[in-house]
Amino acid sequence: MGHFRNFKSVVYCPAEWVINVKEEELETQLEFFDKYIGVDKVYIEPYRSGRTASKEKLLLLKSFFETHGIEVSGGFTTTSAWGDIPGKDYKKQRLFDTYCYTDSDFRAEIRKNIEFTAGIFDEIILDDYYFTNCTCEDCIKAKGDRSWQEYRLALMKDVSENVIVGPSKKVNPKCRVVIKYPNWMESYAEAGYNPGEQRHIFDGVYTGTETRNIMDQDQNLPRYLSYSLVRWMENLAPGRNGGGWFDAYQCYPMESYLEQAYLTAFAKARELMIFCWPLVYDHYFVPTLGFQMRKIDELMTCTGNCTGLAEYHPVNAQGEDHLADYLGLQGIPFEPTPEFPENEKAVFFTAASCADPDVMKKLEAYVRKGGHAIVTSGFVKLMLGKGIEQMTSIRYRGRSLTATHYQYHSIDSWEEYKTPAYKPIIFPLMEHRNNTSWMILKGQTSEKNFPILIRDCYGEGQMMTFVVPDSFSDIQDLPREVLNAIRREFCSTGNVHIEGGKNVGLFTYDNGTFITYPYEYMNEGPQPLFIHVKGDAKKLVCLNRRYRNEVEPYAEVPENKWQGSGKETVFKVDVKPDVFDFWKIER
Repeated sequence: MGHFRNFKSVVYCPAEWVINVKEEELETQLEFFDKYIGVDKVYIEPYRSGRTASKEKLLLLKSFFETHGIEVSGGFTTTSAWGDIPGKDYKKQRLFDTYCYTDSDFRAEIRKNIEFTAGIFDEIILDDYYFTNCTCEDCIKAKGDRSWQEYRLALMKDVSENVIVGPSKKVNPKCRVVIKYPNWMESYAEAGYNPGEQRHIFDGVYTGTETRNIMDQDQNLPRYLSYSLVRWMENLAPGRNGGGWFDAYQCYPMESYLEQAYLTAFAKARELMIFCWPLVYDHYFVPTLGFQMRKIDELMTCTGNCTGLAEYHPVNAQGEDHLADYLGLQGIPFEPTPEFPENEKAVFFTAASCADPDVMKKLEAYVRKGGHAIVTSGFVKLMLGKGIEQMTSIRYRGRSLTATHYQYHSIDSWEEYKTPAYKPIIFPLMEHRNNTSWMILKGQTSEKNFPILIRDCYGEGQMMTFVVPDSFSDIQDLPREVLNAIRREFCSTGNVHIEGGKNVGLFTYDNGTFITYPYEYMNEGPQPLFIHVKGDAKKLVCLNRRYRNEVEPYAEVPENKWQGSGKETVFKVDVKPDVFDFWKIER
């Protein structure tokens, strides 16, 4: 029996540690992890960057962990020694020492090592270096007239079938081979990651949730991605998404490390994978992580299935990168999916949705039969000339404006209110025809106002256009009245939405439970939060507070004429940075 009810506690053991750890050190090191987090499973890596552990050492470690009741699987990292080609006397230039999969010697080398690994373990996970960026002469010639994306997608499909999975199963028919995807999903296709095909080739998928501290990291990885990518992978391969993998690199202050684990668990990941054993052994991160994991595990037992606004993000898609994650940081729960969610009450479309060549046809049919679509200005720009003109009067002329003020409607009347801008934020100007399309949220500069939320009716449904700031991170700096209007719209078909300051996460489930989480060090500090519950509600019960754990209604809100929501019950709670609260609605 594992240490947790809702997930396994897992630690990855990289090849360098496997090669160098002494047998007499194992008991002491395991005692540290067992004391603070408990270890349910380890992944032991025989090979990385040209170094291979001996079979004797691998069997020793495998036996050691199994004797302690710990599940053991294998790991594999597809990097070579810097530039070296096995058996050749020259080097190939590549970023991060990934393999050149066009080169037959490289393919032979990786096949030899994966067969060796499959001979020892019944499960192997590939670390997220399983991509290609090689542009050597061999690759240029093999690519021909194709784009790099087209070539690499086909190449890595072939490698997955014939160099990785096929040989592994020939050596060990029981061997499960799992592909771990990194968190930079908008770049998958350009680097050869092919989840649309690979989900059918591999026995399972795994999710990279290492978002780290966004102010220090090298990549654009908003922290909500630690939640949203787990959900996208679950919808990509239902029931076969093994877990979430996070690490401690560029994770200061400590909360940026812990948040990776929180959001991975909130998303219902089956395993919480800690990378890696030598990096966090004897590290103060681990005791705190274990304390929080136990608390979250107890509370996750009370939650149902994850819910949120469906976000249509097809495989191999790119455009308005991570926009939904920036909105997720502001308290809008999403359920991203690679398949068109035609049966959902509401669907969010970004420029990435346009990777589906039939997206305009699907959008038109969905709204026409009564669906509620929210599209972005980036989506509209790409669909102009492709049919969206029949659904809206919006046109784009290449201009932009900076708001000095914002105008928003009151909930139940024509009255509008105005609030000043906190900072200059640039928006594309989406022109529209008065009274055929209608603004429900506006920016203003001098005597000119311009749309931020625009409503169009079409058939039996509606399409709302969200005009996105040029810099997505500026969303957090919109005045709270503007953020609240955006939250209301994006959550209009859900059961809960929040009003309050910036950088407060909301995670919803289908059994009347939800989580609020103000992101530490991104936040304004302790603040009141107004929680709007659809319909009548008697009280909110906080499942993790030991004091004042029941909250009575603060107010009732009548039907919102502008955003179509019915009567709501409002609760006022106080929230603090980096303190999550689990709530249950009692009706």
